[in-house]
Amino acid sequence: MPHCPDRSRFVALRSAAALLCLCAGVLWGQQPAATPNPADTLFQSAVTQLSQGKLQDAEDSFRKLVEMEPTNSRGTVGIAEVWATQKKTDEALALLQEEAAKYPDRTGLYVGIGNLAVRVGKYDLAISQFQVALDRINGEPKGSADLYLRMGEAYRLKGDLDFAINVLRKAQTLQPASPAILNTLAFTLDTAGQKQAAGEQYRKLLELEPNNATALNNLAYLLADTGSDTGLALALSLRARQLLPKQPVIADTLGWVYVKMNRVEEAIPLFREAVEKDQSRATFRYHLATALEMRGDHAGAKKESEAALKSNPSKEDEQKINELLQKIQ
Repeated sequence: MPHCPDRSRFVALRSAAALLCLCAGVLWGQQPAATPNPADTLFQSAVTQLSQGKLQDAEDSFRKLVEMEPTNSRGTVGIAEVWATQKKTDEALALLQEEAAKYPDRTGLYVGIGNLAVRVGKYDLAISQFQVALDRINGEPKGSADLYLRMGEAYRLKGDLDFAINVLRKAQTLQPASPAILNTLAFTLDTAGQKQAAGEQYRKLLELEPNNATALNNLAYLLADTGSDTGLALALSLRARQLLPKQPVIADTLGWVYVKMNRVEEAIPLFREAVEKDQSRATFRYHLATALEMRGDHAGAKKESEAALKSNPSKEDEQKINELLQKIQ
């Protein structure tokens, strides 16, 4: 599995609506009722409206929720998420920070600030807010695991991979069967070059979710790229392709497996498909260039390599592309 944003192997991002739902329960300082009360029903309705893009309706519902439960801040966090979806992130952060100053005991506000801070690349702020929230929930396992996961993601995005791995392992200790934690830890280990450890985590995830296309795809790429088991990589990537046939990154992975098996004629159409669907990925063009060069199409390989260099490749990919160009010339 690649280890930079340009080469991400289909890592799912949580939506604003999903983040709001994850903030529910213990992080809000209350346990969900067995039978939803009117406030819970309104909250779920607002989250649904947000997920459907009905932003004004969602904001109106969250404002009603603020009036309905003045001692709970989930309505305010919801308003901030609506504003952030409208790219008014500064206003959203200011709203939550003002609320946190007024109500310093409301854990959900710190989680909301942290989520928005990650979104705008303020990773140190995010980490500090998640830590404040963590300190306030007194070691509750599920909530602590979720906060460690968020902190781990923030550290990873910041580029502090050792810190990220350490924090994510704390999350895993608390919730060893969490698919989100397993996937994020595996991706981070792979990013850090710890391939064997990453593979172990993906295998654990597939034991829990055999049809997890992300894990199938990521493990297939890892196995193919390291040359450790191309046969298994092929089986995994074909299954991922079956589950998500329209995803360009999965087509690219299957193509890379074929390259590693010297089945270039089968790889090239897959790379062309990936490039056609997402022309901004330098990795897709580099892989296509590699396959074309293997087939002896030097002109085509040079063209795709030069296009890849114009697509903001990672430093690692840029070096590989230049090496390929030197080989062609």
